[in-house]
Amino acid sequence: MAKKIDTSHPLLPDHVGVHLWAAATAWRERLHAEMVARGHAWYGDARGQIAAHLDPRGMSQAELARRMQLSKQAVQQLLDQLEEEGIVKREPDPEDGRGKRVVYTKKGLAALQAAVVVKRAIEADYRKRLGAKGLESLVRALDALHD
Repeated sequence: MAKKIDTSHPLLPDHVGVHLWAAATAWRERLHAEMVARGHAWYGDARGQIAAHLDPRGMSQAELARRMQLSKQAVQQLLDQLEEEGIVKREPDPEDGRGKRVVYTKKGLAALQAAVVVKRAIEADYRKRLGAKGLESLVRALDALHD
């Protein structure tokens, strides 16, 4: 469950950012909890951040580190753990003789497919709570904020 921010202090005013943060946190926590419940424990800790950034078709390890805004060493550690669990594997990068390309294994792709099912279930719950038009309006409004 998403943590509530105490907005009673004058330096912590209630603003749209608080609501956006709380909604995003609640969505992410629900996704992670449901993925862990489905047997994908790695999704519920720091290693799960790989899934938010790694292209399902694979990508260079350097690009993954850039997308995650983490050091190459930090990403290396996460990948080492996921590789031990059989979630990802590293292959030579054909575009960079010294680099590595990170790809999902069959087990990793199965986890991604499970995540799609969970995300659709969360979306269905939002549709039930907001109504179809309400969810459509929410999506349009969120799109307008980052375009």
